[in-house]
Amino acid sequence: MTLRLNGEAKTFDKDECGLVELLEELDFGERPVLVEHNGTALHQREHAGVTVRDGDALEIILIVAGG
Repeated sequence: MTLRLNGEAKTFDKDECGLVELLEELDFGERPVLVEHNGTALHQREHAGVTVRDGDALEIILIVAGG
């Protein structure tokens, strides 16, 4: 599948996958992120119920604390 990831095309060797699985594959794992899926902002508790398919658009922002 090909996704639009943070504005750039990225190809994966599967037809679809869960968002949590994709985040792990992208090395975000348990790190706190904000995700927008096809223009809809998601709460972290919604990630497990989202399936990502060919042609979807994702914006992923890593949340970091600073001082």
